[in-house]
Amino acid sequence: MADGGGDGPGRGRSQASGGALLVGAAVAAFACFYLFTEMLPTTVREYRAYRAAEVCADSVPAGPTEDCLRTVTFTVRDTVVDGHGGFAPRRHMRFEATLSGTRYWNGVVAFGDPGPVLRQLRTGDRVDAVVWRGAVMRLLRYDDEQATTDEPRDEPQMFAGLGVTAALLAALAAWFGLVRLVRPDDPEPWTWRPLGRWLLGIVLVAGLGCAYGALLLHVPWQAVTPVAVALTAVMSAVLIAVRRRQRRAPAVAGSN
Repeated sequence: MADGGGDGPGRGRSQASGGALLVGAAVAAFACFYLFTEMLPTTVREYRAYRAAEVCADSVPAGPTEDCLRTVTFTVRDTVVDGHGGFAPRRHMRFEATLSGTRYWNGVVAFGDPGPVLRQLRTGDRVDAVVWRGAVMRLLRYDDEQATTDEPRDEPQMFAGLGVTAALLAALAAWFGLVRLVRPDDPEPWTWRPLGRWLLGIVLVAGLGCAYGALLLHVPWQAVTPVAVALTAVMSAVLIAVRRRQRRAPAVAGSN
């Protein structure tokens, strides 16, 4: 979606950028396919299985990957509560506990935040944990409990939002790429400035915004895709109409 056009080298650059956009569209389309056919069904299936799992009946674990819920007691070997401040990028945050003392499941457990259980733990403490399918789901200490990052969550809306965003990005990149291949000398108005960046913003806001709103409001994930597509279509149509009106205005003024 970079600006281009003109003869000679400019035409070649425009066609090259068009080809790159088509490659990007193919990648985004594959991401959409993977999210809707693999990630989303797996997330829904695992959450339902976790919610339906019963407490293990036997006192001795049958193995490391039981389908039942087993509460075991660990010894805390180490903890990491490293947030680097409230506005730090997520990748710089580490909330972990190193657990040991059981036949299985020993190792490092990760969390999304420091509390309420993780911040209480010190080296040598004993802490109970719920284990399912070979992973620690949550820690229990006194009256508090805290989920780990491995615990399945009822958040399919976000995967649906990512999937529809990838699909919309694929369509956007494919259209801009085709225009540059077919009309390398005159891709207007399908250029990055100003139309492309606004359409990209609309896609991101519609796709991810609808997903997050559906998650907060507990709207079924099936509603995310049609709402995001409709919102993108309406907002894009309004934007394109405004741009066309702005382009016609100088011509009308010049004829007068």
